[in-house]
Amino acid sequence: MPGHFRGLFDDAALFPPGNAPMTTAVARHFEHRTAWYGPMVGPFVCTDRRWRELADRLAVPGPMLALSLVVREWEALPETLAAVRAHPRVQLEAVEFLLEPAHSGYGPAYFAAALPRTATVYAEVTLGEEVPADVRMAAEAGWRVKFRTGGTEPGAFPNETALAKGLVQAVRAGVPFKLTAGLHQAIRHTGAATGFEHHGFLNALAATAAAGDGADEHTVARVLADRTADRVRAACTPARLAAARTWFTSFGTCSIDEPMTGLGALTLIGKD
Repeated sequence: MPGHFRGLFDDAALFPPGNAPMTTAVARHFEHRTAWYGPMVGPFVCTDRRWRELADRLAVPGPMLALSLVVREWEALPETLAAVRAHPRVQLEAVEFLLEPAHSGYGPAYFAAALPRTATVYAEVTLGEEVPADVRMAAEAGWRVKFRTGGTEPGAFPNETALAKGLVQAVRAGVPFKLTAGLHQAIRHTGAATGFEHHGFLNALAATAAAGDGADEHTVARVLADRTADRVRAACTPARLAAARTWFTSFGTCSIDEPMTGLGALTLIGKD
């Protein structure tokens, strides 16, 4: 298994548009983790609002589950974290939350006090004018950042210019990041059923490598917009993918099968 794809897919099966039932999502997660491509699968992503449901599914003896907890209920966070840490089958790997300091009423000091020191922290930054300031805030706090790349509405999909700005700002600030939503295929494409413009996760890796080489936002945006599979694949040499993964840690996907199929079609991975 190529090391540059290790841990690339965070298992967000519970989230739209997949919306898998908890029982199915947990069972499939363990199947993925024990498959030949298991090293490519990262933690199971679950919101704090569904923590009790997840805990119930893990009430019987079995393998450990690596968890990335998405925070929605700040007031209940200490209680939830205590329950997560006490569960015999759960290892808390990451905590994710939406960073909206101007609207949430919570500031960096509150976040620093509430969030665990033993897990990786991802602050979701909105791709807009505040990206440079928000990325700097995350860097100063020792957090990583998270950029949303899709959803169930057209407005949830940032264009290549907006995403390029986020990637370049993160790389220049020395802040690793993850992406989430909409990255169903390796190459940039238009959704056949929806007409939504989807970023390709291989494009995002190539764009990150370009940003790491010092490319400006315009150049990075061109890489994100490229729909030519052969050209994108050629840009993703093992060395460049390894460099990109220094910054681009993973992406949340509601389907592990889809991105796996995309990499297989480009002969970038294979069972043998």
